[in-house]
Amino acid sequence: VTIAVEATAPVAAEFAVTYRVGGAGWTPQYEARLTTGSGAAKPAIDLVRRAELRQRTGEDWSDVALTLSTTRSAGGTRAPDLAPMQVMFFEPPEVYQTRKETMQRSAPAPAPAAAPAPGRAFGPTVSLEDRNVQASVQTAQVEASAYQASFQVPGRVSIPQDGSSKTVVLSQGKVEPTLTARVTPELEETAYLEASFTHEEAAALLPGPVALHRDGSYIGRGRIGLVAPGDKVELGFGADDKLKVARAPVRRRENEPTWLGQTRTDLREFRTVVKSLHAQPVKVTVSERIPFSESTAITVESISAQTTPPTEKQVGDKRGVSAWTFDLAPGAEKEIKVAYRIKWPGDREVTYAPQAMPGATSRPVN
Repeated sequence: VTIAVEATAPVAAEFAVTYRVGGAGWTPQYEARLTTGSGAAKPAIDLVRRAELRQRTGEDWSDVALTLSTTRSAGGTRAPDLAPMQVMFFEPPEVYQTRKETMQRSAPAPAPAAAPAPGRAFGPTVSLEDRNVQASVQTAQVEASAYQASFQVPGRVSIPQDGSSKTVVLSQGKVEPTLTARVTPELEETAYLEASFTHEEAAALLPGPVALHRDGSYIGRGRIGLVAPGDKVELGFGADDKLKVARAPVRRRENEPTWLGQTRTDLREFRTVVKSLHAQPVKVTVSERIPFSESTAITVESISAQTTPPTEKQVGDKRGVSAWTFDLAPGAEKEIKVAYRIKWPGDREVTYAPQAMPGATSRPVN
């Protein structure tokens, strides 16, 4: 850092220098501890928001005050411009190419520039604490505006310049979730406990990993996406072993055409039973699907007489996906039936292809 100073006479002065450096950032992390409750006690989640800090600025930060900001100063400041796009007939290239053209076209493309490390920008200062946070820990003061939020952490902190991480608690609080056991029996005969709640803090939740605990036991790690104030948060807290799920095919009939042009038919019917071993009522949601087709030559119809009426269709705008939500009393069981029929020309073959979803792994359909 170079400072140009000009004075008319010798003088003793103290300068406060503010400058921007690269190589520093932070990433959000969360911890969610669910207490499922019993009897009159309602379920609750203790949610802790943390920041993992790293810096490689070339100098150690010793005993500094730290402010974390959600602004991304390394990114763009305006939307990119669109150039006009022309459509034209394809003209095949000439067979003959000069040696120079050949070398240019065969040369490897330049390597892309390294992406900046994930994280957020530092403002003035913040401190990281041990992951075993005590109940009396101080949290950051939050200043939220329409476009960004900043977290002013009390106290001072030292961060070495070697890139090693430290963690600071930004906020912690208690929320009352709604608990639902979710079942997708076609893929897995297991019920999973899900807790959902509305995010009511002034600052948005930024995308980051979350450590999940249920009734004092570590369950695993999940992920929180970008959640604005007032939006819904959904977290999975592992398998519910006190809900027994069984799914079995009841009937499958596929006819073969006996002459050219005859229609082929595939009829399928499934039965799912969910039984509760809980000592209190539980809310359960079962999801099932029937195929769909974009071809007018293939027809898919749900057989209403053999299908339990769903409580919701086109769940999450996913075609053919339906859900059944119900309260299950202790020791009770619920039966869900799904039946559908597919028709297509006898001289063609069909295949079942699940559509891929972001972050999901598709499984084959038998």
